[in-house]
Amino acid sequence: MKTIKNFKPSFGLCIILAVFVILFLCGTKKSFAAGQAFPKRVISLSPIITETIYLVGAQDSLIANTTYCNIPEQAGLKEKIGSVTHMNVEKIISLCPDLVIASALTRERQLIILERQHITILRAENPKTFEQMCDMTLTIGQKLGKESTAKVIVEKARTEVAHVMKKTCGLKKPRVFLQIGLKPLHSANKDMFINEYIRYGGGVNIAEHESSGIYSREKVIQENPQVILIATMGTSKKAGLIERQRWMSFQGIDAVKNKRLHVLDPEMICSPTPATFVKGLRLIVPLIHPEIACLELEHPESDSPKSDSPKLVHTEVAHQEVSVEP
Repeated sequence: MKTIKNFKPSFGLCIILAVFVILFLCGTKKSFAAGQAFPKRVISLSPIITETIYLVGAQDSLIANTTYCNIPEQAGLKEKIGSVTHMNVEKIISLCPDLVIASALTRERQLIILERQHITILRAENPKTFEQMCDMTLTIGQKLGKESTAKVIVEKARTEVAHVMKKTCGLKKPRVFLQIGLKPLHSANKDMFINEYIRYGGGVNIAEHESSGIYSREKVIQENPQVILIATMGTSKKAGLIERQRWMSFQGIDAVKNKRLHVLDPEMICSPTPATFVKGLRLIVPLIHPEIACLELEHPESDSPKSDSPKLVHTEVAHQEVSVEP
């Protein structure tokens, strides 16, 4: 009988063996997960998905997310699998998830590769309205075994929004411009939840009837808003303050003349869950209607701590300047 001496496996053989081991381990974990009611190894491919997972209390099942997932702070400590649009497929496979929750920005071709490895994919649409935020929260809650928690969160948010709308109903509606982009200048039309901040808050969005969100300074000057709100997504809060100074040179605009330009936290305003949408709405309403105090917007049955109220990055109302640490 012949024996093979000094056998040295090739690099290619080592790779094949490594892949086999990963697939075997994943298969073992999937078999274990198959006997469970809900997934235990979840990967999020979007910040809003990650925030929703934490919101419903399912963060213990979250094993990885994207480099943009940093809200809440603990989310930044999770394993990273790439960005929102460029995920590392090999790394995701090696983590052996039993559920990957993808966004509309995730590349479909990469999701198909994961599905071929028998990884379950939940495709979540980016919410365009408050109600779609609620629907996404309910869906994720149901998938992760937190359905009852998600229902309580959504019901509370809907009640809070209805309470705010009741406060602003019948008030005179000032013209409002809410800027969410710099180059090009960007706002939101009636199909986006950004418009709902203004509409529910008792104002009129000057960009409401635009076919897209792209706007121009000339058009803003022409529409002459009485309030300008700045929440430039994808940028730092400092960029919003610089943009505010740029607007200050247009003294013919009512919002500028009356010093009603306000810089908001873009992370809260531009990518909200039902809970943070309510916080953003409570923040915006007194900016549109200074006669309404923040405490008036608290629903009588709300159990939220009063100190948890959202804060402006910087605001000027009338002739009194106020700066608040973010």
